[in-house]
Amino acid sequence: MTLRQYLTATVIVALPALFAGCSCGSSTDDGTNKQEKISSKVIDWKAYNLGADHAKEVISIAHDESELQDALLEVRARISNIHSKLGAQSATDYERGFTEYIRTEKDSLARIIF
Repeated sequence: MTLRQYLTATVIVALPALFAGCSCGSSTDDGTNKQEKISSKVIDWKAYNLGADHAKEVISIAHDESELQDALLEVRARISNIHSKLGAQSATDYERGFTEYIRTEKDSLARIIF
């Protein structure tokens, strides 16, 4: 199995869960779920730019499969952390910055992981 096939299989299994959680409702203190509105436009540019910066790092280590997997897990952890501390909009903007940068700068990697 080539590296590309392995990465494709690994990422196809992991990525839907990796990027699915950002736009869902959040839980309030009383245990009820509330739906946060997410703008289709970038609102939190700081989060967006941070996502793009992390995408640069991922691109720089994309040749190493193990490091790439670790980096993608770290991105998912960051998305979750941003969502819990700053809200769904910031988490979505971070994710947008990350995915758009990779799609723009490294199309071959984007086709594998997205």
